[in-house]
Amino acid sequence: MLARIAAFAVVLAVALPIPVHAADAKPLRTLVFSVAYSITSTSEHRISGLGGGSMVSPDSANAAAGPTMQSQGFAVDDSGTMVVDVVAATADKGLVVDVSYSGKTTTQPPIRVAILSDGRLGFDPKKPICDQALQVLPLLARGAFSDRELSTGVMWTVPFQPPLTGTKSYRVTGVTGADATFAVSSTVSTKGPQAFDEHSDGTLQYATDIQVPRRWDVQMRAHHFTPEGGETTDTRLTATLQSDTLGKT
Repeated sequence: MLARIAAFAVVLAVALPIPVHAADAKPLRTLVFSVAYSITSTSEHRISGLGGGSMVSPDSANAAAGPTMQSQGFAVDDSGTMVVDVVAATADKGLVVDVSYSGKTTTQPPIRVAILSDGRLGFDPKKPICDQALQVLPLLARGAFSDRELSTGVMWTVPFQPPLTGTKSYRVTGVTGADATFAVSSTVSTKGPQAFDEHSDGTLQYATDIQVPRRWDVQMRAHHFTPEGGETTDTRLTATLQSDTLGKT
């Protein structure tokens, strides 16, 4: 899990400077999300079978065939509350925010993040943000849906930026007043020492007039690869907007 998150965060953090003029600004807007978040992970590692340790011994027919695999897994519930303080809005539809998270296992103090108009994130790689924030913050991008026709049945696909490979697809499933509902799916991968691939399917309820997600419910399955084996991680996140200082939730 941590390797997949780290790889994704580093990719997004590259060459995305954060405006410094917002360092001491009073928040223009504060959003509070209730987040249900759980992870189940299973990893397999190659072992020689020559040493000790807990493993299922290979049968005699395969004992001489070489290394075998050892599996282990864990499950985590890290549900909690996310607070997003918007401290600046730029002329190119960017945002600067401070995001914090208080969960069952994760406590993240406020970290400064730039949200580009297309949803890419910029932050100090030495201060990586939690996975919950990585999943929610791109939905605050001011350019995400501003130039799209939002009527039932409309579909479009957006490619990921290199070095990521893959696409994210949106389909409008309903419109009620200023609120639109989307079916969102993505497939993304990258190569290299922290290679991974991930597929996700989710439902997004979005307020187009105030440009904020009301509810984001997504399931993700990721595979992370190493020379010694690999890890499969299943993640479920549901983020629900609880309060907004603009006065509309």
